[in-house]
Amino acid sequence: MNVNRHIIALCALAGSIMAAKAADDVSAAFHVERHDADMRGTAVASKPAAMWIDTEANFDRLATKANIDAELERIKSYGMNMVYVDAKASNGYALYKSDFLPYCNQFGPLTAERDYDDYLGYIIEKSRELGLDVVASVCVTGWGYQDRNGLKQGYVFDHFDEWKDKVQVRNDNDDPSLTVPITDDLSQSLVTLDPIYPEVQDLVLRTCRELVTRYPGLKGISLDYPRYNNNDGGWYGMSDDNMKGYARYWNEAVPSRHEIVTETGGVGPKFSKWIEYRSSVITDMLAKIRKEVKTASPECEIHLWASAEWSSRFSVGQNWASKKYKPQGYAYTDTYSRTGFADLLDVFVTGAYTENVWNADAPGSQWTVENFCSTYKDYIMGDCRCYGSIAAYALDPSQIADATYICLTETDGYMTFELSHVNNPRHGDRWQGTIDGIIAAEKSNKTK
Repeated sequence: MNVNRHIIALCALAGSIMAAKAADDVSAAFHVERHDADMRGTAVASKPAAMWIDTEANFDRLATKANIDAELERIKSYGMNMVYVDAKASNGYALYKSDFLPYCNQFGPLTAERDYDDYLGYIIEKSRELGLDVVASVCVTGWGYQDRNGLKQGYVFDHFDEWKDKVQVRNDNDDPSLTVPITDDLSQSLVTLDPIYPEVQDLVLRTCRELVTRYPGLKGISLDYPRYNNNDGGWYGMSDDNMKGYARYWNEAVPSRHEIVTETGGVGPKFSKWIEYRSSVITDMLAKIRKEVKTASPECEIHLWASAEWSSRFSVGQNWASKKYKPQGYAYTDTYSRTGFADLLDVFVTGAYTENVWNADAPGSQWTVENFCSTYKDYIMGDCRCYGSIAAYALDPSQIADATYICLTETDGYMTFELSHVNNPRHGDRWQGTIDGIIAAEKSNKTK
């Protein structure tokens, strides 16, 4: 048995039961009216309604101005009014004009011959013409790409001697006494830096400052992946420097790793204190990002996407709840709530990425769009706005219509992930599903 995943599952189960109970009284499911006719141009969402544009998935498609124009015009015509655009890719390269980051003309094995010299700049220019807001996404801890074929690419590998000792490090499920830098684990394509290091935080802050200063027309920046890596193979945040950081945080002696995760992979006596320490590292970095961005551009919004399943986020150091939210359970200390960071955000984008739309689709489970878009308030407790977001790849057009409706009527806005999946015709016309959901939400008078 993978004990680490068992630990997470226990905590997630408790959250699932509470969340499902909280969602029992949400209005019964119905299906949004579908239209056979082309409904383009017939509705515009009154709340923020956004399309996420992923770098890797659209690398070739968006290499020309003509294709960017076509996609942005399509987004506008189907009732949306905002785009999330990757500006600093997960390999550490920039999709904008940077003074210190290389320009991203290659991602993994993909290359692009572009007919413009500033991806983000051109999207902002065209979006302004169309009346679309732009939020620039920054992959906060991702600074490199690797694969099993030996490809090592990105900012970390370009300056490997400088950054090799600052990557995230995990223990090992099979032998918890071992530590493994993420650069030695080729099952992980995303190479993440550890925000415990001031140099890592400075790199992130410099990127965010440059973006909002250079592009004052941005609606906001979205912080993607501000966390520790998934515990695939072991728990991340286990380096010698992490152990010293734990000691400083708690004013204690440096712990052994077996006091956190035992030799057999179980919960050690200092596990919950380590969970709080790791979450504090992320929250501290987010506080610095907020200060940096708001100093440079006070009107620029801070957005952050994370999985809607709050009960699993302790596993990656990501406490997106309010400091007022007091969780209980073996994974949490009495002071864990002080690591909550909802108050540091303008918008939390809750990732309701599930194939179940209504509670009736999965009775007793928290894994529905309806549940996640109705129970987020229990966690953020009014500290920031919340947009519901869905995974288009998991849904057919009718489900997208219903999920879009839920997001726009139950939360403060909506985002769909992502463009290439909505463009994929394999499961029907997901664009039509999107505008059907927007039309239904506007007719409901619940978006005002």
